[in-house]
Formats: sequence, structure tokens, C-alpha cells
Amino acid sequence: MQPRKVFLSVLLIIVLILSPTTLTLAADSTLTEVRSLLEGGYVDPVPDEVLNAATVEQMLDRLGDPHTMYFNAQEYQDFINSMDNRFSGIGIHIDIVPEGVLILSVIGGSPAESAGLKAGDIIVQGAGRSLAGLGAEEAVSILRGPEGSQVDLQVKRGTVTLHYTVTRKNIEEPTVQGELVDGHIGYIELNSFGSTTAADFGAVLNNLRAQNADSWIVDVRDNPGGYLSAAIDLAGYLIGRETVVNIKYRNNESETYQATDHGSALNQPVFFLTNENSASASEILSAAVKDHQKAVLIGTGTYGKGTVQSMFPLSDGGVLKMTVARFYSPLGKEINHVGVAPDLNLISAVNAKEVAELLITSMSNSDGFLRYTLGTKTYNISLAQVRSEKYWQAWGSVLDSLENPGLLQIGGAQGWSTVAAHELEARWLLYYPGYHELNALTDIPLDKKFTVHFRGHINWKTVNTESIELIESASGQRVPVEFEPLGDSDVKVVPTESLQPGVSYLLVIHPEIEDSNGVKMQEGALAVANTAK
Repeated sequence: MQPRKVFLSVLLIIVLILSPTTLTLAADSTLTEVRSLLEGGYVDPVPDEVLNAATVEQMLDRLGDPHTMYFNAQEYQDFINSMDNRFSGIGIHIDIVPEGVLILSVIGGSPAESAGLKAGDIIVQGAGRSLAGLGAEEAVSILRGPEGSQVDLQVKRGTVTLHYTVTRKNIEEPTVQGELVDGHIGYIELNSFGSTTAADFGAVLNNLRAQNADSWIVDVRDNPGGYLSAAIDLAGYLIGRETVVNIKYRNNESETYQATDHGSALNQPVFFLTNENSASASEILSAAVKDHQKAVLIGTGTYGKGTVQSMFPLSDGGVLKMTVARFYSPLGKEINHVGVAPDLNLISAVNAKEVAELLITSMSNSDGFLRYTLGTKTYNISLAQVRSEKYWQAWGSVLDSLENPGLLQIGGAQGWSTVAAHELEARWLLYYPGYHELNALTDIPLDKKFTVHFRGHINWKTVNTESIELIESASGQRVPVEFEPLGDSDVKVVPTESLQPGVSYLLVIHPEIEDSNGVKMQEGALAVANTAK
């Protein structure tokens, strides 16, 4: 599966492809045609100041709608191809950073891979132009180009500057990708809503069903949208033949769209992943599953693009993409400039997939030590899982989002107690409840060696990297350590690599350690250790 990414394309929108005869064009002049289309079909009445502009460019600039634009023939074809993840370029997934274009991942078999570009590289120049400070659309236009053409790149890799000449080629990626996670979770990533997305989703869904998937994660993070028809068709797999979206036009006319009937809809747990780049058709689908209570949404609020565009061919061979309507959720909720709010609103959606996996696993855990309430559902969280490196940050994301400590309880088969505010603040208590807190260590040197004293003789066979751990408290990463016995009751814990400045660590002593008579410790212990900055 690909990591999270921003595709090499401008923000896509919902498109209703209309017939060229939908509106009668007033004249052959492109300016007159665009004026007539705006006057007769734009979602809101258009002021004379806009309509009387001297050029199409000036007219659209005065209109101030970033989703209404003019395409020449090639730009229009590129736009249509982008919805199906087809483009001619170097083959990378990107994010925009102040220095230029950050490569998040390199597409397998692409020109970028052949040239030696890597994830983490920052392209600072392309075709002799600085990419610093450019928006995604302008940066993409520099990196893309006709198949067979070349682009010279200046790339920053750490402290080294490298130069590449990359030959562009046509690249096509699937808009739907899926995999089985942990032997039973069907993970489906939707990258856009293209012409075959709904059918491809059905095929991936059936393939994962055949592998006995019993719960689902649908990922629309960074999905910029696409065809309305694709969202309506795909929604049927999730909500059945229910209302997907309500669309309202300029003349107050409205249309309600029902999802395509695929014979049955998923009746197993579904989690949707969203972020601030989930736009348009992604928002329609997310709002539909939320309104119909068919999925739990996890991540951050969506983009908030609640308008519909149609395509109008022009006599010069170009196309006007024009906003003609606004759309609303099945329950009539506003989406434009508002977005769709997740049920679990994380500060960042980076760990949303792991959060969903954590909640899915908890549903089969009847005696967990942490009970988390989200809406009308409760989840019994496994301590072993949240302590693992894979889920450490995901659990931290949940705790960061927890405004009400009362939504979290500590306990198990013997009963439950509500988490207090100080327990939530002292984060480690919700990874290691019941452990005894030792004196905190501050401003420790980066070559610190820790001495642990036990009351009584210990069985050295029980001292190992599972019974005593040094953990970076933010990431959960384990620091490799070695142990040096100091008599019968003391041990020196020696990190085998330097600690990092200004970082908080947890020295955790688990109750699995035994004394010389084979008796285990009554409780675990933990010390917070902060390095000097």
C-alpha cells in the first residue's frame, strides 16, 4: 500500500458531465459563450462587474471561484486523466513544503525510481525554476510534461544537493487499493473517484471478503474527489439503497440521489479515515456513511468543498468548468466551507489507520484494562497493544483528542474506575496503570547509565529487554540497552546508543522480574527521565 500522499494533480472536484446542448451558446466568441454560461447557469446570480469583463481570464478572476475555470483542450484531457490517476510525469507522491516539493513516496517502476529519487528528498528546482513557495498546481505543472520529455531537477537529500535529469512517461495507478491487515481487517484506500472506481471498489471488497475480512477501514485521506456518479455508485456497497446526497441549484430546485443497489451492503464494523484534504466526492461519501450511522469517522475535518461543477464545451475547443450547484448531506447538513466532522477528531490524521485498527481489535477484547467510550460505543483497549511500538503513537493520538477524561475508564473483570484529569495529564499512567512512579530524573546526560535497586536478591535470568525497557515517550520507540549486575540487588541499565537532547524517556521495570525464590514483584515501577536540551 502507498503511504499517505498528495497526488501530482490539482484539487479535483465533483463533475456532472453535461451535454453540449444543455445551455444554448449565444455566439461563437469564447468570451460571449462564457458570459452567457455564467449569466444563465452559475450557482449564484453573477454581478455585471463580472459579466462585463474584457477577457475570460478577467471575468473568472473577478468571479473569485477557484472551482470555476477555463481549460484548453490539453488541460481538460489532463484533468480528466487525473481523476483516473493517469498522468505523464516522473512518478512521485508529494507534499508541498517551504523549500519546494517533498517526495513522500516513489511509484514503483516510475522514471523517478529509475533515476534514483527517494522518499524524503526535497525537489528545490525543476526545469531551472525554483519550487520554493509555489502552490501544488504550479509545482505540478513544472514536474509534469509530455511522455518522453526530460526535466532537470535539483534535489536536497539531507545536507547534500543532487542533480537529476528524469525522462517523463505515462503513469497510471489504480484509484482503489486494498489489503488484509492482521488477518481479518479489510483495508481499502480510495485515492480518487474515477470512471472505474466503484467497480474496482466492489472487486477489492469481494476479494477481501473471500479472505474472511470481518471489519473494514475505508481510507479517503488526501482523496480530492472526482465523479459524482462514482460516489453514488460506490455508496451502495456501504449504505444500501439510501440517500447519498442532496443537490440544490440556483433556482432553488433540488435533487436527491439514492445509492446504487448492489444487492447487499456491508453489515460489519466500518471505520472511515478522513483529513483536511478529503474533498468533494470524498465528503459526499463520508457524510453519507455518517448520517446513516454506517461507519465511525476517524481523523480530522474534511476540506469543505460542497459545490458541484459541470463541464461546458466551447467553440474554441476549450471547456468551461463551472459551479452549478451546492450539495448537502443526506440529513441536509451543510458541507461547503464546513466539511464533515469525524466522530473521533484527532489533532492529526497521520495515525488514523492505527487508531482504527486499535478500536477494531478492542471489539474482541472482553477483559481489557482500558475502556474507551466513543459516541454510543465502548471499546475495551488492550494494554499490550497500546504499549507496542506500532500502536503507541495511535493511543497517544486518542489521548490527545480526549477533552473529557470521563470517556476513559481503567479496570477490567474486577470493575472500572473513571480516569482522573491528572492521570490523563500524566500520560504514562494510561500506558502503565498500576505501576509505581519513581522519582523523576531531569537534565540527564546523553550518555546516562541508569542504576536500579531492588529490595532483595533478584533472579538474574528474569532481567532482560522485556522485563526492563527504556522507551522514548512520544514515539514508543525502544532504546536498545544492556545490563550489568551490581551485586545481588542492583542492576545498571546501559543504553547502547546515545540519548537525544531535550527528549523524555520512560524507564519501565515490569513486575515479571523475580527474586531469588521465584517470587515476582508486587507491582511494576516507572521513572520519567528527561535529557538536557
